[in-house]
Amino acid sequence: MTTETQTSMPIEALRNSVRLHDPYTLTALDQAGTPLLGLAAGDRPVTLPDGADHVLVAAGAGGGTTTLLRSLTAQVLCLGAHVDVIDPTGSAHRWARHLPRVTYHSRIAAIHDHLQLTLAALQDGTSAVDGGWAGRRILVIENTRTVTYALREYWSHSRPDSQLEEAPGVEALAMLLAAGGSFGIQVFAGNPHGDIPGLDEIRVSDVFPVRVLAYGGATVWQRVAPEVWPVPPASITPGRMHVVANRTVTAFQALNLTDDEARGFAHGLTPRESA
Repeated sequence: MTTETQTSMPIEALRNSVRLHDPYTLTALDQAGTPLLGLAAGDRPVTLPDGADHVLVAAGAGGGTTTLLRSLTAQVLCLGAHVDVIDPTGSAHRWARHLPRVTYHSRIAAIHDHLQLTLAALQDGTSAVDGGWAGRRILVIENTRTVTYALREYWSHSRPDSQLEEAPGVEALAMLLAAGGSFGIQVFAGNPHGDIPGLDEIRVSDVFPVRVLAYGGATVWQRVAPEVWPVPPASITPGRMHVVANRTVTAFQALNLTDDEARGFAHGLTPRESA
């Protein structure tokens, strides 16, 4: 039996933007012990949990997926994590290219190979984590739906005689989503529909304990966070989101970094130093 989580956070209590050098943002970053998602009512910091939980951003077009993934990626790099960026568009996270501790892939053949190698490292026990952010492996995927489609197309064209029921790249991605967290590989993924490639029979909340939603209708909420009822009212404010974690739903305004700000943050340049 599903226990419903009541939503009560008033949208009008939130700021309309959270930029890096705003005084209230700097205060929140000073208080945050883990990467900052944004600010809730009363400028309360909303942060990621300490653990290696996967994060899903289920937002429609213009809902802030790229913005949120950019700010989270910059912050975990500042904390010493290693980040693998899967950017099939070749443009959403170009800011991260050539940064220290970043592996960036936009070509689907390279994405296919990288997912296979990452899974092999996990299965061989060569991916380790000590619980902290420094040295943690983060896989950032701009859109798992786009990547899944491209991986299947790539496999069908490159191996037309294959008897496999599923493309190996999709199987590798599904395995990383299903088991990666327990081996220290954490996934930050965007998917506007909130479904899980290769894991259709598994509840989204079982794979992504942290779920962020924006510009989503009742169908997306039912798929991604069925425990939340009533569905929070929609907002046309860019960056207005809800995070669902630990059976709690919180409305917040997402931290918005420019590409240059993200690069500076990733290099370890603190906001106060770059102001």
